[in-house]
Amino acid sequence: MGTWPLWIEFNAGVALLLLFDVGLFHRRPHEVKLREALLESLAWVALSLGFGAWVYYSHGPGPGLEFFTGYVVEKSLSLDNVFVFLLIFQYFRVDPRYQHRLLYWGVLGALVLRGVMVGAGAALISRFDWVLYILGAFLLYSGFKLFGADHAVHPEKNPAVRWAQKLLPITDTATSPSLIVREAGRWMFTPFFVVVIVLETTDLVLAVDSIAAVFGVTRDPFIVYTSNVCAILGLRALYFLLAGVMQYFQYLDEGLAITVMFIGAKMLANPWLHIATGYSLAIVAGIIAFSILLSVLRPKPIDAAKKLAPKSDRQSPAPEVASASIGRLADANPEVRGRTARDLFAAGVERAQGSLEKWEADAEFRSLVVREKGSASTPGKLFPPKFTVGIAVLPDTFQRIREANASPPLADAPADQDVIEFELEFPGAAPFPARLDILTTTAPGGNGAIARFLGKFGEGIQQVEIDVTDVDRATQILRTRFQVEPVYPATRSGANGTRVNFFLVPAPNNQKLLIEFVEYPNK
Repeated sequence: MGTWPLWIEFNAGVALLLLFDVGLFHRRPHEVKLREALLESLAWVALSLGFGAWVYYSHGPGPGLEFFTGYVVEKSLSLDNVFVFLLIFQYFRVDPRYQHRLLYWGVLGALVLRGVMVGAGAALISRFDWVLYILGAFLLYSGFKLFGADHAVHPEKNPAVRWAQKLLPITDTATSPSLIVREAGRWMFTPFFVVVIVLETTDLVLAVDSIAAVFGVTRDPFIVYTSNVCAILGLRALYFLLAGVMQYFQYLDEGLAITVMFIGAKMLANPWLHIATGYSLAIVAGIIAFSILLSVLRPKPIDAAKKLAPKSDRQSPAPEVASASIGRLADANPEVRGRTARDLFAAGVERAQGSLEKWEADAEFRSLVVREKGSASTPGKLFPPKFTVGIAVLPDTFQRIREANASPPLADAPADQDVIEFELEFPGAAPFPARLDILTTTAPGGNGAIARFLGKFGEGIQQVEIDVTDVDRATQILRTRFQVEPVYPATRSGANGTRVNFFLVPAPNNQKLLIEFVEYPNK
């Protein structure tokens, strides 16, 4: 049904909508909140349904139902993209304020790449009918592979990323969502350019299934292309709407797998068994709706959040904590800040727990650990150690978190150390609070400890503090009895007149964690 004027008008309308979106609503980088994401998602869905209604009434029920079926298929498969995009942003620790702009560039590239793929597919099918059978078999295989799919991302293994890092001048810092910046009179690509490469190449791989599936619904390239475009236009808003809850859609992979396999089987059986488009639409929508409903009513007994755990070969002293989580410490809602602080605190303590349990098997070391204060009704009970989890953030994030939490006083840190910090304390699992040290660098891009951490790992859990009554004796015990060497040969000055030393120890998932002993001899 697509004439050249219609193709031009559709793409011009899409370009105008994207310019309007990024030029008006997202002109300034900001973290997209739930309400904004919901309104944007509804707007994009309404536009897509409106376009589908126009196709239905102007070109007939056949093309209209084909568009709606293709749209539902592509929209459903794009839910899986949300998993992957979340992992990509976690891997690169992208500031939530910049994520929408990076997804914008990703969508622009996806429009071009999918247009090329639709054109190539349409040309092959029009010339060789048997290509449809190959696509049907491919969809059966892809659906089978979707059962229990591993959503882990490995950007370091991406050939396009390796090519970019090898051949292009890439700066180590990025303070805005720009893909190219000028430094010292030289144009440099930013790390965000690498993120966009990963988004584009990942979407290209995922698009193979979805475009093949829509060709199983219709052979009209205009319907295939427009249903794809309408689905991915709302993908950015859908990401911010669902990123926080996608881990609970535990049966979504199975629903998508059955959907893809159904369309593949439909393509293979078409010469002998024709399924009307209206029935196909009902079946696809029913499968996806049932998989989501089943996830809500009968969740799997395993921890679904493990599906979102990034798998990386990097040896990092920081656990994988999304910068979006850290950014919520600056949320206007105190309940959101408190919940975020407790989650970050629990993540840090969990990292340190294995090493501490081993050390506390030593009675003398156990006696040096400062513990939480219990109530008078529980005399003699050994309470948990007093932990403080250190979160390293960029200077602008540091300022936003401090202002949102009533500007707590800065710690008196030694002038020769690369750190500015303040402490936050939130009610935790009663009666013990969740304590966080918010840390930032005094010289961004410099060679200080915090600057190097931020440059290498981005914002994240930088350390876990454990209070002890004698840091020299605790250090000696670890060195002689556990063969754990301190980072510094001698105890050094810490913030607010304390004495400290540091230890780099193993943590879960083959990572490393920096543990700081902080001396409080009078406690």
